[in-house]
Amino acid sequence: MSLNVDALFGQMVAAGSQAFGDGWAQVETFAKLEFRTLAERIKDIGAGLANNDFDLATAKMLLAMQVNLAVAAIAGATTLVILAVEAAINAVLAVIRGFVNAAVGAVLL
Repeated sequence: MSLNVDALFGQMVAAGSQAFGDGWAQVETFAKLEFRTLAERIKDIGAGLANNDFDLATAKMLLAMQVNLAVAAIAGATTLVILAVEAAINAVLAVIRGFVNAAVGAVLL
C-alpha cells in the first residue's frame, strides 16, 4: 500500500477551497489541519487493511468515524453549520476517491 499523504493533502486542499467557495477563508486554517489529519488516518487505515489487521467493512467504519470527526471539528471551530461542512467534505472525498482507492487497492471511499 503506497499512499502519498502530501499528494493526498494537496488534492484535499484544492478540492476543499473549491467546495467551500466563499467560506474557504473562514475555514481554511481549521480545514487544513483536519485535512492533514484525515489524510494521515486514511494512510493508516489503508495500511491496516493491507496488513489484514481488519477487514474492508471495518476500514470503512473507521474512515466514516474520521470523516465525522473532521466535520464536527471544522463546524465547531467556525460559524458554519454541520450540513454545510458535511457537504464540502463530501465534495472533497469525491475528488480524492480514485486516488485513495487506487493507493489502498480497495474501494475504501
